[in-house]
Amino acid sequence: MSYATATQALYDAMPIPLQEVFVSAAGWISFRKRFGQAFQTAFTELQRTDLHSADQVREDQDRRLREAIRSATTTVPHYRDLFRREGIDPASIQGVEDLPRIPMLSKGEVQDNPESLRSLSYSNRKLISVQTSGTTGTPLQLVHDPEAFGWEYAVNLRQRGWFGIGLGERFAAFGGQLIVPLDQKEPPYWRHDRPGNRTLFSLYHMSPDTLRDYALELHRPVYRFWQGYPSSIGLVCQHLEDVGVELGNAEPEAVFTSSETLLDFHRETIERVTSATVADRYGNAEFCVSALQCAKGQYHIDTEFCVIEIDPHEETEEWVRGEVIATGLTNRAMPFIRYRTGDVATLHKKKQCTCGRNRPLLEQIDGRIEDYIVTPDGRRIGRLDHIFKEASGIREAQIVQNTVNHLTVRLVPNGKFDAKSQSKLDGAFQSRLGKAMQIDYEENEFIDREPNGKFRAVVSELDAPNRSNQGSN
Repeated sequence: MSYATATQALYDAMPIPLQEVFVSAAGWISFRKRFGQAFQTAFTELQRTDLHSADQVREDQDRRLREAIRSATTTVPHYRDLFRREGIDPASIQGVEDLPRIPMLSKGEVQDNPESLRSLSYSNRKLISVQTSGTTGTPLQLVHDPEAFGWEYAVNLRQRGWFGIGLGERFAAFGGQLIVPLDQKEPPYWRHDRPGNRTLFSLYHMSPDTLRDYALELHRPVYRFWQGYPSSIGLVCQHLEDVGVELGNAEPEAVFTSSETLLDFHRETIERVTSATVADRYGNAEFCVSALQCAKGQYHIDTEFCVIEIDPHEETEEWVRGEVIATGLTNRAMPFIRYRTGDVATLHKKKQCTCGRNRPLLEQIDGRIEDYIVTPDGRRIGRLDHIFKEASGIREAQIVQNTVNHLTVRLVPNGKFDAKSQSKLDGAFQSRLGKAMQIDYEENEFIDREPNGKFRAVVSELDAPNRSNQGSN
């Protein structure tokens, strides 16, 4: 039995009051690690640069990029060898416009030889080890230095500050922590982290039978904001609406989402029930991408944290859409330069946000390439959640691609879904996927989450070679 497994078993056997002590002790350690001196330094810098002019933003990002390249090519074996092999002088990379000269980094390279990407200038005891969940592939073994960890939480607090919320204010957290034993059958399905001033809600106990308990706790007017997976927050909000319970003075001032693609029906349900703005954050475990939604709904790229390029699938004079190619600017211990994230997004070329911040804007984050529908004629189609607006009576939906010409659509109806609604849905699918795609509908009371608690809007049962051999029109 591994140490983590033994610790979890010991925790599960504790009475709830002792679990609360354990969670608070872990929360104290986590709070110190997240919000120490590195965080304070990064947050002060973010406050200084937040309202820079467009020219200042570009100059600042180019400077940070030069520093990241210099560090990577002198201390990281992968980049030292890559630049020598390609005949690239690191000093010739003066800014973002020079990045395309550097070959892209694939996930496979990271999986095959993670040690080559680790800086030789850090001892292991100073590093923070992380493993990605591997939901759609092999997990990655990552390390972060304390400074990068500080930047990660500083950009989160930057976003909260845009909504008038500071560090230390009480909130409801919906993350993937295993804080309630899986075999527990009675509430509370949450635990309190007192040093972090947050209540951690379990994502693994949400069901039609238990959502009432979650709703009762969230109806207490003690949580300034909510934060976490949008699908889980959406479930609670849908229950509140179903039973006709209004939050009143328990309404959060904002709802911050992350870790999943924010789908239209989750956003709409949350905003309708809470009367709060949903502000999403796009980030990753590799610490090489970060974009924050402001109150105007625009995703502002954190240019102090990363550079985002787009490998084009579609392009106009106004925007470019395709795979996100990310370069991290903060993690010297394991830098990712021109990394193929596997995510698809749309980058504006000219648009500026009316909130007053002069940063490049992402408009639409479609999700992962692996979660695209492949049509019989070879097209890849992403971001299909919006089509469920065209058919009333659907709370939530998941699309499962069984074969290249067959989909199963799992629906959670709200009682209004009828033959007319299905007909509209048929038309919406056909207009996007063509008439050769067979579609079967399956009604469910609840759509299961992944083992890590996340919701997947599209589940592909096609084998990997079949997916990767399809074009990306």
